[in-house]
Order: sequence, then structure tokens, then C-alpha cells
Amino acid sequence: MNAPTTLEHEEPVFPEEEGDPPRQLDFYGLSIPPLGRELRRQLAAHFHNLGLAPAWYLPRPLNDLPYRHFQHTTRAGEMPCLLADAGPRHFCNPGFEARWRGLYSGLPQIPLGAAFNAAGLDDPAGRLRPYGTACWVILADLEMLGDRPLPKGWSDLFNPCYAGDIIANGEKDCLAPLLLANLARDYGADALTRLARQIRAVQGGGEMARAAGGRSPHRAALYVLPRFWAENNIHKDNTRIIWPEEGAYCTPLILLGQQTLTPGAAAAFDFLTGPAWAAQLEGIYCVPADPALVTRPLPGPLRWIGWDLARSPDLEALVAQAGNCFRQGYRP
Repeated sequence: MNAPTTLEHEEPVFPEEEGDPPRQLDFYGLSIPPLGRELRRQLAAHFHNLGLAPAWYLPRPLNDLPYRHFQHTTRAGEMPCLLADAGPRHFCNPGFEARWRGLYSGLPQIPLGAAFNAAGLDDPAGRLRPYGTACWVILADLEMLGDRPLPKGWSDLFNPCYAGDIIANGEKDCLAPLLLANLARDYGADALTRLARQIRAVQGGGEMARAAGGRSPHRAALYVLPRFWAENNIHKDNTRIIWPEEGAYCTPLILLGQQTLTPGAAAAFDFLTGPAWAAQLEGIYCVPADPALVTRPLPGPLRWIGWDLARSPDLEALVAQAGNCFRQGYRP
């Protein structure tokens, strides 16, 4: 069975999720959780409308084992023609790059807007193509903030006046990995211990969006969360979004492809870089890379870890060190 079972506009059922053996894929990818299921549906409809039945797979959001079907193979024939991810940690891994540099040699250039170029999101090696980005911002609960000043940027999170009154994005007892990486790059891993002492709780974005500005006894003055959830806060009269002056930390949505794309891979590339999906990105407050497809001007700059760190063997160690430092100071 080569193509997933689907009816137009319905979420497909993939052979990989039915216990079937791995296939050689035209396209394999991940996206951020708010986009995952919609991408599965819309891409299935796109292939249907083109009369294509490619081999493709988009694992469900929050997959614990991304790329497990081919992560350790050394056979080029087992690798998908086109890959997509949210964030650079898998494709920039030095081992992955060294193994597949000759296979994944470049996709067509995707135009980048001024904020993308200013943040250095254009891959100098020309292999990875950002087609959009998600980002983190700060959300203030004005009642809880009281007479304290609104923060201007990330550095203000260390201000003692906010001690114990910040809730930040992550799971269990630690911040999200790319959030850790960005903060550690800017302030040093050791600073995460100090920041953790400022933080009351680590939560998912949806939980924060429901609480901020409401009547929950567990709410805080400041929230560090994905922009999607900040914009979907249900108590907008009582909250304010702060776009950090240093730049909103971003998670680039990236593509990596073989030099010659199969028809299915080319169709996936065209869809992800085209106007329909750009509108979907903007609908959840992500930012399309191509300025010709942008209808909502950015409130401020973007900021991210940079390609040198993304490709460094030290990235995973930095994330681990920053996580350990954070846990040393975190007392929920």
C-alpha cells in the first residue's frame, strides 16, 4: 500500500499507524501541534485534487519518536525525497548532515522577508529552506501585574520584581528545548538557574491562554508562550502581548529535499510554500517566509539560535546543560 487511505478533506490514515512496515516515502514531515492535523487533511486534499497518490507520512503532533523509521539507516534508498520539520535539531544534527550532505543538496530558493534575513534565517549552506516560523512572546496579565512595569524584552524576565510571578512554556519540570537553547545562547546556561527561581510554573500554551487575565487563583503576571496561544487568550481586555525588543524567539519551519524531487515531493513543496498554506500559517499567527504571501506585518524582529549553533555538536549538550541548570532553580 503506497498512499494513505483518505476521503477528500478528511484526516488520512497512514500505513505506519496501522502497524505496516516502513515505506520509501516521497514526503515525510512534522509541524507544530496547532498545524499537524490540519496539514494532514489539507495535504491529502491537495494530492487528491492533483490526481496524485504519493507515498507520504505526517506523524501525529507531539510524536515522541520522530523520524524513527529511517533515523539510523545508511541506505539512501530508504530516505524520503522531501523532509519537513519545526526547528533545526534533527536535520542540522552533525551526524545526519555528514551522512546525507550529498543526497540532500538543495531545494529551490524560497524568498525570505526582511525579518527572516535580519534574524539570519537564510541557511548559508543552502540546504535547509525556511518556509515560515512560529515564535514565542510574552503575555502580561494586567491585573496581576499591578503597578509593576510591563517588560520590554527577554532580559526583563530576570528582574526581581517578577519573582515567582512568571509561567513559562514547557513540560513537567523544564522549558521547551528551543526556548532553553535561545535563552542559554543569549544569557548563558547558568542563567537558567536564576531564571527558574523567577518562574512559578511550567505549563502548556493552552493552559496559559485560558488562565491569563481570568479569575484563576493560579494565574501569574507574565507568561512566556507561543504566539498562537497568546493571540487566542480569551481575556483580551485584561492582558497585553509584548513582542520582545530583542526579537521573538522563533521556531523555523524548514524543508530539506533531494536535488530531483518526485512528483509527490514537488507537490508537497509547492503546497507548503504556496498561498493556501501561507494563509493557514497566518491564521494561527505563524509567519510565512515569502514576503509576497504575508498579509499581517510583524510587530517586531525575530530572533533565533543561528545556524552555527544549530549545526554544532554542542547544541544538544547546551540544551541538556540549560535544562539541568533550570531544574536546579525551579521550585514549583
